Amino acid sequence: MQLIFVVIKRVELVDEIMQALAAAGIKGGTCIDSVGMAKSISDMDNLPMIGVLRAMLKGEDPEQKGKTIFVVVHDDQIEAARDAIHSVTGDLTKPNAGVLFAVPVTFAEGIN
Repeated sequence: MQLIFVVIKRVELVDEIMQALAAAGIKGGTCIDSVGMAKSISDMDNLPMIGVLRAMLKGEDPEQKGKTIFVVVHDDQIEAARDAIHSVTGDLTKPNAGVLFAVPVTFAEGIN
């Protein structure tokens, strides 16, 4: 099993992503609010390298909150989940488009 995470700023896509996952046979996803690094460091001036970090994050709106979707899937569902997510989000390699990754699940309870 794998735990898939989708971190996205375009919150208007969350329902569509969940619908695409459900249509692909994937059930039980959860969505939570998330805040990126830009928000966390926007008011810090006393840290070393803060200027470098601000430059790296230039273009990000520090007030914009995102969403994180996570769902546990069987290994044979990974590609279907990725395809469903990409069908909504498009190319995630573009700046600020989102992040998609998975981590192995060593055990799970309450999942059918």
